[in-house]
Amino acid sequence: MKMKHVFLFLIFAVAIVFTSANGANSARPKLTMASFEHLFGKIKAGTPLNHTFKITNEGKAALEIKSVTPACGCTASSYDKTIAPGQTGGITLAIEHTESYRGEMIKTADVTSNDPDLPRFTLTLKAVFTEK
Repeated sequence: MKMKHVFLFLIFAVAIVFTSANGANSARPKLTMASFEHLFGKIKAGTPLNHTFKITNEGKAALEIKSVTPACGCTASSYDKTIAPGQTGGITLAIEHTESYRGEMIKTADVTSNDPDLPRFTLTLKAVFTEK
């Protein structure tokens, strides 16, 4: 009879550990975006560029944007540092001075977040600059 109680206790303990582990996984952020790239199309040289990438947190914990690092000093960034569950925030990339740009332009920014499934990703801006 004692062995049966030990066996039931072990099954109960395993069930608690399994349930706790699954519960911890459900309380986490989930970053979703429509696109990681924005195409401006044909733009006249000298036109400032500005685009906000919309981010939705479909998780059950706060989403933290830890950093946004443009690859070029010509690109400025601003972003919502914390996005609550079910809410939408944004990352804005801007290039103010494009007077000297000609032809195809590709600018990127690396982003880090606390989403365990998407801790690091790259945003891309593309344009084709024409003469003034």
